[in-house]
Amino acid sequence: MKHFITRFLNIVASFYDPFLKLTMDEQKFRQQIIELANLRSDERVLDIGCGTGTLDLMLADTLDSGHIYAIDLAPKMIKVARKKAQKKDYGIEYQIGSSTALPYKDNNFNVVFTTLLFHHLNFQEKGKTLREIYRVLKVDGKYISAEFGKFPDDFFHGIIFKFTGSSGVLHGLYPRELISRNALHIEYEINGPLLGGDHQVVFRALKKG
Repeated sequence: MKHFITRFLNIVASFYDPFLKLTMDEQKFRQQIIELANLRSDERVLDIGCGTGTLDLMLADTLDSGHIYAIDLAPKMIKVARKKAQKKDYGIEYQIGSSTALPYKDNNFNVVFTTLLFHHLNFQEKGKTLREIYRVLKVDGKYISAEFGKFPDDFFHGIIFKFTGSSGVLHGLYPRELISRNALHIEYEINGPLLGGDHQVVFRALKKG
């Protein structure tokens, strides 16, 4: 699965930002994510599945003396993100890697972010990713997610799920048991925008327990 996702993301990397501008208010969307985190100026944060790094630039504007780390599976996404950060002279530490095996020490971050990552993962990968998030978070650390909720139960999505099966790919961060099973606790949850007209995004603030 990772091989397919990497190829797909590498293909779309060059026009990913213009596409988002046409389909959503990305600044408002990502600002809501940042507000959920209630960041202090000196925190260490990690953006998993960072894409082209738009959230990271906004985090850099927010954190005066903090440290921002970001990781993505697709090399071309990281290449675009690095260029954007260098243009603004931001010292964001980008790395190519998988959410299921994060190359960071235990208890390392105050806040971890994911944005529209989990629908790329099967259920096994979702579980591994949540365990990795728990591992790298400091005690009382926060995990801020903006992920798809359950997709509509209609004919179109039924056809898609018929081909993807019950692996979890195209599902977001659900069922909720996935979260509690990995010792993360939901402190706040709110429905975000409908992407593509019917794909509900759910914003969550979770805590390491």
